[in-house]
Amino acid sequence: MMAKRRGMLKAVVMRFGVGPFPSPWLRAAFGVGLPVLAAAAVGLGGGEAQAKGGGGFDQGGYIMGTPGSVSIPVDTDDFFDLDPTFGWGFGGGYMFAEGKLFKATIGGVFEHSLVIFDDLDYDDLGGHLVRFMPEARIGAGTNKVWGYGLMGGGVAVVNVNWRNDFFDLDGRESAPGFNMQLGGGVQAIVYKNLFIGGEFDVDLGFFFEDDDDQFGSPRDDDFTIHTVSIEAIIGWYF
Repeated sequence: MMAKRRGMLKAVVMRFGVGPFPSPWLRAAFGVGLPVLAAAAVGLGGGEAQAKGGGGFDQGGYIMGTPGSVSIPVDTDDFFDLDPTFGWGFGGGYMFAEGKLFKATIGGVFEHSLVIFDDLDYDDLGGHLVRFMPEARIGAGTNKVWGYGLMGGGVAVVNVNWRNDFFDLDGRESAPGFNMQLGGGVQAIVYKNLFIGGEFDVDLGFFFEDDDDQFGSPRDDDFTIHTVSIEAIIGWYF
């Protein structure tokens, strides 16, 4: 087992290289993504919205959080094997409600999940996957419950941290990419405009790692991380 761990850690070093400082890609993603989410939550509903009818799922803005999600990797092409993981997120946007049943939302979301490598301790090798995405939901329902399909896409970043006690080495490296999200869900009002719900998502992540500092073995290491997730959500419609 110890020899296998050393081999895995050596493979990570060869892939990502040694980088003692946080990647500028991750800093740039936070710098650009968070203002985008704020604009989605506030700016999209910033106009003179029409008066709400009976409350609940009616036309107007919303905020939401994902206090917990479970993700299962289904494909990690040209990357290391990953274990199931968990995460969280938040977002906001605006709902359009036309007629008795039609409803749609447009907004933005931030999502974070851990990257847990198979057969390795997280302290030795672990990471984070973050996504910043505009997203849309289209469906139907009443003012108390509605169901919908979900589609989104945007920037994603994988950040990997590793520690090799045997060689007394550690490092940190990031790879930027693009994420496409498809899925569906159901939301229900439980108190005034407070709602809870659940969603099933498929995330298709494509990442690009082009680092020439590879211990004399420069290469372009593009890879994919595709997952399926179940998410619990809670939020408020205004």
